[in-house]
Amino acid sequence: GVEVAGRPLVERERLDSAPARVFAPVGRDPLLPAAGLRVLDLTRVIAGPVATRTLALLGADVLRVDAPGLPEIADQHADTGFGKRSALLDLSAGRDVFEELLASADVVVTGYRPGALDRFGLTPRALAERRPGVVVAQLSAWGAYGPWGDRRGFDSLVQVATGVAAVEGSSAGRPGVLPAQ
Repeated sequence: GVEVAGRPLVERERLDSAPARVFAPVGRDPLLPAAGLRVLDLTRVIAGPVATRTLALLGADVLRVDAPGLPEIADQHADTGFGKRSALLDLSAGRDVFEELLASADVVVTGYRPGALDRFGLTPRALAERRPGVVVAQLSAWGAYGPWGDRRGFDSLVQVATGVAAVEGSSAGRPGVLPAQ
């Protein structure tokens, strides 16, 4: 908590000096403001997949890429995969395929602990070197700093550690009391 208290909720950093791309397709539907945006979704388990599902529902073309050996609960994948395409890709063996996908991406969203994708050359700066101007959004359970920065996390554990579970599980400050129906 001490680490988090002194930092902003969202941090931004410019990765390269590529000129900003103007994203304004002619005739855009105001209800689909992200139409035409191409997103590579490298996320898992709730927070990241929900963020990219939101982009898909706003019209973005989202491709979720999962490792073949990391299965997810089918119902969870169906819920958070709404509006997306999905593919299995071993990043160790399928580098050429990934590079083709990256070449046409506007946004890459990652949802692993900090450093987990580094061995695949998927740091934000490395991605920006290969695809100048790409936007890289990173979500992780504990952030990239502090004593828990390198830990794996799961949504329910984050909710318990941060107090979200206590707040959501109580009514009028009384734990375990459900509101009247």
